[in-house]
Amino acid sequence: MSTAGTERLVIESTGEVKANGVDVSKTGWILLSSNAVSSSTGTTVDDVFTSTYTNYKIVANVTGSHTTTQGFKIIMRASGSDDTNNKYTSGVRTFRINSDNEFETRNDVQTSGFDLSGWDGSQTGNAVSRDITLYGPQTNRRTTLSGTGMTDEVSNQQMMYFGGSFEDTTSFDGITIKPSAGTWTGQINIYGWAD
Repeated sequence: MSTAGTERLVIESTGEVKANGVDVSKTGWILLSSNAVSSSTGTTVDDVFTSTYTNYKIVANVTGSHTTTQGFKIIMRASGSDDTNNKYTSGVRTFRINSDNEFETRNDVQTSGFDLSGWDGSQTGNAVSRDITLYGPQTNRRTTLSGTGMTDEVSNQQMMYFGGSFEDTTSFDGITIKPSAGTWTGQINIYGWAD
């Protein structure tokens, strides 16, 4: 029995950190895939979703490059192939800061993946960030996601929240993250949640 504030931390030679004999070194968000992208048309990561974790986080910070509007797309994968079944639904609520207005986008049952809002890719120096939680992609139930994002198109900043669902009980082991057009450069990381 321990009293609050009397826990004993031990760092093992394996790198494990134990508190009163319990391994606490692998709790919280564990980095599974770090992807530096440069003039990329997309990033595919296979075998990242396993039974080790139930929920995942995707953190993206990129700059887009295209002659017009680009969109942020996520396509789920199973056994090395994109799932392009007509099962993706998503919605985005956006607040445009510079013009003080709001709008929403609904994408009901489509084959091209989750659509998590767009930005003007022709603006030099634009910045696009997304913080996405992906729920249960490896389980045999509907995969859902939710998150927030920010788009800085230099003269037009937008913040947003979004959600989506894959309308089937498919078990996924991979993901494709890509702009809907053009390329992007930056960093995309995938984490697993360790309980």
